[in-house]
Amino acid sequence: MDQGGQADVSSLDFRNALALWATGVAVVSVRDEVGLSATTVSSFNSLTLDPPLVLVALADRAKALPRILSLGTYTISVLTSGQREISERCSQTQARDEDFDAEGRVKDALVTLRCTVHDTHRHGGHLLLVGRVQDVRHHQGPAEPLLYWNRGYRGLIPLP
Repeated sequence: MDQGGQADVSSLDFRNALALWATGVAVVSVRDEVGLSATTVSSFNSLTLDPPLVLVALADRAKALPRILSLGTYTISVLTSGQREISERCSQTQARDEDFDAEGRVKDALVTLRCTVHDTHRHGGHLLLVGRVQDVRHHQGPAEPLLYWNRGYRGLIPLP
C-alpha cells in the first residue's frame, strides 16, 4: 500500500498495460560540433497548439540528452512504416549518419519538428522536455506511420 492507502501497481502490471497503448515511433536527434546523437522514443505528443509545444520523455541515460540541453535545440522525426531499421538502430544508440540530413533530421521521415527547449521537468529516471516547435517539414509523397503496439512494430490497416 502507498501512503494514501491505495494498493501499489506492480511495475510488470503497469508495463504490460501500457504495451497495449499503440503509439507512433519517433527519433529525437541533435547535431552539434561533436556530431550526431539520436534516440528512439514512443513517449511523444503535442502539448498545446498556441504556442506550438510538444512533449517528449527522455531517459536520463540517453546520450543525446546532455547535448540537447547544452545546445537548446533538437529535432523530432516521426518515422514512416519503412523506417523500422532506423528506429531499431537509434534505440540501441547506433544511429547512422547517412540516415540523417545535415540538420539532424531523419531523411524521408513522415514529419520533422525542429524544436527549442522551452521547459523541462524531472520525473523518476526521465526528463520531460517541453519543446517549442520552430519549423515543421512534411514528407513528400505518400507514406504511412511506423507504429509500436504490444512490444512490436506495426503498420496501418484501413478499417472497413
